[in-house]
Amino acid sequence: MSNRFAFSSVLGIALAIVLFVPTFVVAQGPSGAAKTPARTNTKSWTTPRTPDGKPDLHGYWTSESFTPLERPAKYAGKEFLTDEEVEAAQKAGMQREYDRTPNDPESTLSNLTTFGLTAALEGFVPNKRTSLIVDPPDGRIPPRTPEALKRPRAIGDRDYIEVDSHGEVAVHADTPKDIGVRTSCVSLSGGPPILPGGYNNGVYILQNPEYVVLQAEYGTEVRIIPLDARPHAGATIHQWHGDGRGHWEGDALVVETTNFRPEATFRNGNPQTLKITERFRRVAADRIEYSFTIDDPSTWTKPWTAIVPLSAIQGPFFEYDCSESNNDIINIMAGARATEKAAEEKAKGASEVPISQK
Repeated sequence: MSNRFAFSSVLGIALAIVLFVPTFVVAQGPSGAAKTPARTNTKSWTTPRTPDGKPDLHGYWTSESFTPLERPAKYAGKEFLTDEEVEAAQKAGMQREYDRTPNDPESTLSNLTTFGLTAALEGFVPNKRTSLIVDPPDGRIPPRTPEALKRPRAIGDRDYIEVDSHGEVAVHADTPKDIGVRTSCVSLSGGPPILPGGYNNGVYILQNPEYVVLQAEYGTEVRIIPLDARPHAGATIHQWHGDGRGHWEGDALVVETTNFRPEATFRNGNPQTLKITERFRRVAADRIEYSFTIDDPSTWTKPWTAIVPLSAIQGPFFEYDCSESNNDIINIMAGARATEKAAEEKAKGASEVPISQK
């Protein structure tokens, strides 16, 4: 998948229709890497506000982080790292980024270092928490309900590939649905919730009194969230990113999302009962405290909450072009059929061997 030097046409239409904001151009470095503004002294900082008095969340942000979603066993009972532990965790995380890239800079494999997709080039602020999950206090996802344990797992990215004990693989691709929504480029990212991944962890926020628009860097996918207290869509309407409705609680933007599609429900939740509540609170010139609460009583025994710091970076984002996977789905299906045909011919040939030769 590749990034192109252009804004998403979808985002452009959304902004033109919904926000009526002027076009602008911001330069980036030659590598395309997003550069982080200088850190701000929060003691002298005051919250910037829009003309209607709400905190100004507009800008380019990244959720880049090496902090795990759940607290590792070695940090049980410990919510925060020491400065020395934070430094060690950052170094270990950076080493993993470099270790996963090929040594040959001309390699056609995804070289995160060469193409400016590493955390090293984004300069995010290290997170001192031992886990992104803050509730329950143990930093772990609550147990699943008996109903959830019986629920068939939704098809995820590359679930159609089965690896055997000898390193060989079998591909199960009877229909395009078997391949999943990510490999087929139907839906890649965008939340909710917003969580750090391997690369392209940016989110662009625009707002006015009536709407907030969130554009994910990964997938260039857009969420348009109304703030006018309109009700959620009907229960039979399910969308890739759910149906979000926003409102302000003091200086916190609160977005409640329901009506998810079964193919794109977070962690195989129940699309009929899952509600994700996000909170965006500007805490510094270069930081938004973003949190989300997962509430799905048919999937987890109790709600759980995570905090993901969003750090300011310089934009714009390049368009994330998923065109390669439009060919992938054809090739995967054709390859699966060819493998099946070869196996059938081999079995047929074996059955036709005379008994005297067996």
